[in-house]
Amino acid sequence: MNKDLLELIGNTPLVEIRHLNPNPDVRILAKIECQNPGGSIKDRVAAAMIAAAEKSGELTRDKVIIEATSGNTGVGLAMVAAIKGYRIKLLMPETASEERKMIMAAYGAELELTPGHLATDGAIEQAYRYAREEPDKYVLMDQYNNPASVQAHYMGTGLEIWNQTGGAVTHCVMTLGTSGTAMGIAKRLHEMGSVHVAAVEPYAGHRIQGLKNMLESYPPGIYDKNALDEVLHVEDEVAFETCRRLAREEGIFAGMSSGAAMAGALQLAGRLDSGLVVVIFPDSGERYLSTHLYRQQAGSGVTVFDMASNADKMLSAGAGLGVYTMGPSLDNPDGLDSWRRLVLLDVLVRHLASRGVEVSGVAGLSDMDDRTLAAARDLDGSRESFARSRRETIMERARAMGLADSLEFPLSTDSDDTALSLCRKLMGKGLAYEKLRSVYFDVFRDKRYGEIGTVDMDKVSGGRTVDLNAYVKDNPLDFTLLKRATLLDLKRGEVLETQWGNVRPSWFLQHAATAMDAQPRTDVMIGSDKHRFPHLENLRAIWSTAGREVQAWLVCQQTSDCEGEDLSIVAEKLGGFRAARLWLLSVAARKPLCGSADNLAMWARNWRRIQEGAVALTLALDERGERVPSDVEQAVFDLKAAFRTALDDSLALHRFWPALFRFTKLVNGWAAEGTLTGAAAKACLDELKAVDGILGILDPAQMPVPLSDLPPEVQGMVADRQKAREAKDFAQSDELRDKIAAAGFKVEDTAGVPRVFRA
Repeated sequence: MNKDLLELIGNTPLVEIRHLNPNPDVRILAKIECQNPGGSIKDRVAAAMIAAAEKSGELTRDKVIIEATSGNTGVGLAMVAAIKGYRIKLLMPETASEERKMIMAAYGAELELTPGHLATDGAIEQAYRYAREEPDKYVLMDQYNNPASVQAHYMGTGLEIWNQTGGAVTHCVMTLGTSGTAMGIAKRLHEMGSVHVAAVEPYAGHRIQGLKNMLESYPPGIYDKNALDEVLHVEDEVAFETCRRLAREEGIFAGMSSGAAMAGALQLAGRLDSGLVVVIFPDSGERYLSTHLYRQQAGSGVTVFDMASNADKMLSAGAGLGVYTMGPSLDNPDGLDSWRRLVLLDVLVRHLASRGVEVSGVAGLSDMDDRTLAAARDLDGSRESFARSRRETIMERARAMGLADSLEFPLSTDSDDTALSLCRKLMGKGLAYEKLRSVYFDVFRDKRYGEIGTVDMDKVSGGRTVDLNAYVKDNPLDFTLLKRATLLDLKRGEVLETQWGNVRPSWFLQHAATAMDAQPRTDVMIGSDKHRFPHLENLRAIWSTAGREVQAWLVCQQTSDCEGEDLSIVAEKLGGFRAARLWLLSVAARKPLCGSADNLAMWARNWRRIQEGAVALTLALDERGERVPSDVEQAVFDLKAAFRTALDDSLALHRFWPALFRFTKLVNGWAAEGTLTGAAAKACLDELKAVDGILGILDPAQMPVPLSDLPPEVQGMVADRQKAREAKDFAQSDELRDKIAAAGFKVEDTAGVPRVFRA
C-alpha cells in the first residue's frame, strides 16, 4: 500500500508503436506519461520542485506557491500542493484548455488568466512580477530556471528509459516546452551510453499548446541547445493529425505535444537503418477535448460569410456541395463584376476540393434575356449562334484566368423544360398566377419572402429593376417568371410556346432552372451587390419551392474607378490575366474593388514580384545542396500557416497578401544572393505551388523549365549556345536557338544563365 499519491509518480510504461512505424527495422516505444497520478509528465517536475523548495527552507506554510503554466505543470503543482497542504496560485494564458483549468480549480488552486496573444510569456511576466513585488507572500517555482526541473528527469525519466529497455535504447525523442524533460533525459542517456537525443521544436507562430519555439519565446534558463544531438521541426497540422492517428490506429489517446513528439519520432525512424527509438508522450487527449484537436466537425471545416445571417457560417458538406453564380452577361463577356464573382467561386471550389469535399461549381449564362437578344439583333445574327459564340469567348477567357476545368458554363436555354416545370409547380402551389399571358410570382403568398434580410420589406417599392408600365401585375412587388413575347420576339422565333401563350423566361427563372439542371444541389450562391434585392430573394423563392435550400449567400461589392473598362483592358494594364486574377482577389469580397491607376500599378508590381519569386525558385532547383536551412523552413511554415488561417477565416485572402509578399521578398533575396540550395528551393516552390493550387495567380506560360528537366539533347544545345554566346559566335548561337525552337522550347537570355520556356 502507498502512503500517498506521490509514491505513484514515475515508472510509467513503455508501449510499442506498431502501425504508425514507417520502418520495420526500427522499433518505436512510447513512454506513456499520462499514467502518472496527475495525468502528465509534469507530476515529476511538480513533486521535485516543491520538495526542493521545502528542503531549502524557502517554502513554508505561511507562503503561497506561485507559477506560470500552460496547464500540465499547474495540474501537477496543484495536486502536490493539495496533498502537502500548501496554498497555490497559478497563472496561465486564457487560451489554455478548459479541461486543465477545471482540473486545477478542482485541486483548490487559485487561477489567474493572462492575455492569450501573449502566450505563456505573458503568464511568466506576471508571475515574476508577483514574486518580485511580494517575496514574503509568494514562492515562485520558476520551472524555466529551476534545476529541480532537470533533476526530476535525470533521476527519473531518463534512468527509467535506460533500465526499461535494458540499455538497448539508441534514440530518444521529446518535445521542447520548459525544456526540463529534454535536458534531464539528455544528460542521463548521454552518461549511460551513446544515445541520440532529439527534441521537437515547433515553428514560430505555432498552435501546439505547451510547446515553445526558442526564438519567439523567452528561452528557459535551464535550456542548453548543445546538450541535444538534434532539433527536429514539426508543422502544427502534422502534429495534430498524428495525434488523431495515434487514437485511430494505435488506440493511444494522446495530447497535442504527444502528436508532435510522435511526428518527430517518425521523421527520425524513417531515415534510420536500425535502432530502438523511445518517444515521450507527456499527457493524454482528455485535456484537449474542448479544443479543435478532437472536436468533431459536422460541416466541411470551411467557413464563409453569409449575407442572410450577417455572420460566418460553416458549410455542411455531408452530401457534397454546389456553388453557383451568374456568369458574365453575353452582351458584356468581360464585365469586371462578373469575373470577380467567377474568381471567388473558383477559389472557393478549389478550397473545398482541397479539404476533400465533393463540390461542383457552375456559372450560368442567361441567353434569353433582353440584353442578350438586343446584342444579337444589333449584329443581325441569330440568338443561338450569338450565344454559342459568346460562351466560347467566356470559356476561353476562363482558361486564360486560370479557372478550373471542372467549372461549368451552361446556357440557360438548355434548361427551358425545367423552367416551365418550375412554373407549373409554382402555379400548382398557388404561389404564381397568370395575367395577360405573363406568369408572375405572388410574393405575398410566400411567407418566407424577404427572409434573406437584405431590405426592410415594409419600405420596398416596386419598379426598382423594371418598368412597371411594361407589366400588368396584381402587386408591383410580384416578379416575373414568364414574360409575354413581343411581336419582334415572335418574328424571330425567340419564344417558348406554352399553355400560357408565347413567352420568354425571366432572368430569375433562367438562372433558377440552370442551377437546378447543372448541379444536384446549390449550397452557396455568389452574387454582386446589385443583386442583393430582389434578385437573390427571387432566386431563393423559386428554389425553395423546388426543395432546394441555399446554405450561404455571398455578395461581392462593385468595382470602382473602372468606368468604361473591362477585364481585357485591366489585364493589359496589370501585365496579364493571372495578374488581373490577383487584383480581383486583392480585397475582401464585401469591400469595393478599387480600379484606380495607382492601385492597378501597385498590384501589377505585387504580381510581378510573386511571379519572379516563382521563376527564381524554379531556376534554383538546379543548384547543388540537400540542406534546407532553418530560416527557409520557418519561411515555408509561415506561408503555409498564414494561408490556412486566411482560408479558415471566411476566405479572408486580403489578410494573406502581406505574408505572401514577405515570403517572395525573402525568396527573391536568397536567389539574388545565390544562397538557395536545390532542396531549399524545392521546399519553397512546393509550398508556393500548393498555395497557387487554390489561388491560381501564377502564370504557367511565364514559368521557365529547370535545365535538369529539359530533354538531354535540348540541355546540350542550351549549353553549346551559351558557349557560343560567350565566344561571340552569334551565327552559331542563332542556329542553336532555331534548333531549340524546333524541339518545342524557346530560350531567353539573361545576365546569368539562360531561361528556357516551353514554346
